[in-house]
Amino acid sequence: MASIRWWNVGVVVVWFSLLGLPMAGHWLSSPPPEQAENRRLAPAVSWPASVAEAKGLPAAVQAWLHDHFGFRHELLVAHNRLHHLVFGSFTSGELAPGKDGYLFLGSKGLAHRNTLRTLCGADAVPVAVIHGQLRRLLAVSRAAAPVAQLLLVPDKSRLKPEKLPQWLQDECAGFAPPVQALLAEIRQDPGMDPQVFYPFDVMRLADQVRPVYHPWNLHWDHQGAQPVADWLAQTRWSLPRRVEVPLVEVLQSFDLQQFAPGLSHWHTTQVPAYNNVNMLVCRNSPECFPELAEEAAALFQVARFRSASQLPPEQRRPRLVILGDSFGEAIAEPLAPYFAEVWYLSMNNLPRLSPAQKRRLRHVAFDLFQPDVLLHVYSEQSIFSGRKGYFRDVTALLDPVNPPPTCTRCSPR
Repeated sequence: MASIRWWNVGVVVVWFSLLGLPMAGHWLSSPPPEQAENRRLAPAVSWPASVAEAKGLPAAVQAWLHDHFGFRHELLVAHNRLHHLVFGSFTSGELAPGKDGYLFLGSKGLAHRNTLRTLCGADAVPVAVIHGQLRRLLAVSRAAAPVAQLLLVPDKSRLKPEKLPQWLQDECAGFAPPVQALLAEIRQDPGMDPQVFYPFDVMRLADQVRPVYHPWNLHWDHQGAQPVADWLAQTRWSLPRRVEVPLVEVLQSFDLQQFAPGLSHWHTTQVPAYNNVNMLVCRNSPECFPELAEEAAALFQVARFRSASQLPPEQRRPRLVILGDSFGEAIAEPLAPYFAEVWYLSMNNLPRLSPAQKRRLRHVAFDLFQPDVLLHVYSEQSIFSGRKGYFRDVTALLDPVNPPPTCTRCSPR
């Protein structure tokens, strides 16, 4: 009887220990990356300050527990690795394997539809609506900078259609990509035509020398974006390089990690070596923009390049502001040698800013910083498969009708 009693005690101890493991794992394990699974994880829950916040408290707690229970990230990593090892595929619906080891972004923002079908024309696209959105965006942008233009980055599936899976090639065979119809409308719009760039031929020519999109990468990197940056700066803006930044070859991880934590592939590419040049570089930190620390923290993807910090403020020209999706980050770097200062501000997390923060962002980035060029950079995925209201929000951000708030800490000098 005594042995049975001790056995029961042992079972109870083990049972409660197992129940406590997730909590112990939460407090003892390392936190997951801030931008894990290509999305923002649910934030920590604070005590409600209003009746409305109290009503939303259960949902907020549930979302936080779903994203942060103990060992969640470790289990996710193990699941991704095992699934890829056994089946050779991915658990994320955003990843679409193609031919010869090529990987494509199959959906944007965890959408349930295959956006590759949208980009090839197999799904209907409201081209006239998109044309109107981009026209309004550029019209409002002209009040923010002397030069306001849009760079529409060709998708990987447009540059490498022969690498798409065969079933998708078969489905797309009878359709024309919607970008052709959009560009046709823009070419007939005298107010837009000179302000919109679609560097397909530039990228296709550059791809014959070095890959613009590496097989396992979903974005372009510095090496892929540089030919387009040189083409823009030299042939469209007639700008000379202010500083020569040497390039070095490095072994770099693909961007697969943010979509499938635990999986990684590596490739050799060229990146700038800033050690021996007079350029200040800062990425993805509120410290990059002390004038906009709260806003930069909320936007998350930000970058700042300064090659004329030693000069008086009035001589720090020309200046460039890049607003865009994640493709804007890679091209900001090769454009930096042509400008005294470059700001990159991602619009992907713009809805996270309060109205006051949006007004302050516009006031500092345009009224005070006064860029010479405003460049919008968006991929075809964002243009044709973006979230509802994406360009409406960016247009509202730039609208000069909204007066900026009083700000005593906003000087970008």
